[in-house]
Order: sequence, then structure tokens, then C-alpha cells
Amino acid sequence: MSQNQKVELELVDVYRYEGFPEKRFRFHIKGSRIYINVAADTIEEAVEKARKIIKHLEIDRILAYLASKKKGDEGSQTGS
Repeated sequence: MSQNQKVELELVDVYRYEGFPEKRFRFHIKGSRIYINVAADTIEEAVEKARKIIKHLEIDRILAYLASKKKGDEGSQTGS
């Protein structure tokens, strides 16, 4: 994952808690074990909120760093 590449979100669940008016959306960040939960009225609003969380926590940068490190580790291993 390059730094210019967008983080892919997969919608896992939409649910409501009894007694609370808003819908909750659960997203999985593809290629990771990270899940993000947001409250929103629409799927578009939920995606926007999830992307803001990703940017605020710099998850995109962390995933890009880990992906580049993994590629570097794979390239440095020799089969002797």
C-alpha cells in the first residue's frame, strides 16, 4: 500500500442499540485487523466519519509504512 493509495473500507455491519436513535456502522479496513465503528444517519456520512478517523489517527500512514517494511523484509531474505 503506497501512501497515495486510499485505505479500502468494507462495511461489515449496520445496527442500532435499543434506546438510541442513531444507526451504527462497522467498517473493516481491508488488509488489516482494524475495525472502525461510527454513528451516522446515512452510509455516505458513515464513510466520511470513518475516513476522518483514519486520517486523524494516521492509520493510512501506518499501514503504508508496515506494507513497505514487509516488502523490504521479503526482499532481504535469502534462500540459503
